[in-house]
Amino acid sequence: MADSLVRIDVRNNLAFLTLDNPPAHCLSSAMTEALDDAVGDALARPEVRCIVITGAGDRMFASGADLKEMAILDREGVMRALTRVNEVLYRVLDAPKPTIAAINGYALGGGLELALHCDFRVASEKAKLGVPEVNLAVIPGAGAVQLLPKLVGLRHAKWLLYSGEPVSAARALEIGLVDRVVPERELLGQAAEMGAVLASKAPLAYQAIKEALRAGMEQSFSEARKRDLAIFDRLCGTKDKIEGVRAFLEKRPPVYKGE
Repeated sequence: MADSLVRIDVRNNLAFLTLDNPPAHCLSSAMTEALDDAVGDALARPEVRCIVITGAGDRMFASGADLKEMAILDREGVMRALTRVNEVLYRVLDAPKPTIAAINGYALGGGLELALHCDFRVASEKAKLGVPEVNLAVIPGAGAVQLLPKLVGLRHAKWLLYSGEPVSAARALEIGLVDRVVPERELLGQAAEMGAVLASKAPLAYQAIKEALRAGMEQSFSEARKRDLAIFDRLCGTKDKIEGVRAFLEKRPPVYKGE
C-alpha cells in the first residue's frame, strides 16, 4: 500500500512525484515513508536532474499530519512521528538535485512545509496555502516557523503563523511564498518547463550552490565567504567545469555528466 501513496513518473530528466493518499494526501506515517522512498529513488537515478512534487487531482497538494493517527498515539509517539517527518523533509531540503513543488490545490500545515522545503514553488490559480496549527493549540513542527520568515519576511510570517488563515495563490505570489502562479491546466507544464531549464545545468554546480547557500544561512558572512572559495576551488577540478568552459568557447550546448 505504501508504495502506491507516492507515484513516480520519470520523463525528460525530470522525476514527477505525485502524492496520492486521498482525500487530503496527509503526511501519515505511511505517506512519510513512501515519500522518503520516492525521493531516494529519484536521487539514485542518474538520468534524473530535477524533482517535481505534486498532489493527485486538483483539490489538494498535501495536508499535514493524519489527525486520526495522531489521536491514538501518546506524547512520545507523536514526537517520534514528527521527528521522522522532519528527517524526510530535511532530505528534500538538502537534496543534491533541484526540487519544485507544483501546488495544485490546498497546501496546509505539513503540506505547506513540504513545499517550503523545495527549492521553488509554482501554484495553480486555485491554490490555497496556510499553516493552521495555531487552531489546534500547537505550532508548525516541521520547519515552517524557521523557513517562512526567511522566505516572506517576519511581518508576513507572523500573520500566517498567528492567524492560521490560508492565503490565495495571488496573495502567496505577492508576499513571495510562491514563485509563479499559473492556470490550473498549465501547472505541470509550467513546472516541467522550469525543470527543463534546471536539468540543463551542471549537477555538481547545483549541489555546490545549495551547500554555499546553507553556509550563508548558518554561518557568519566571513565564514560563508571562505566556504564559497573552497567550493569554487573544488568545482575547478571537475570534468563538468572543463566541459562548460570548452562548450562556451566552442559555442555549443554543454553536455554535463555530474563528474
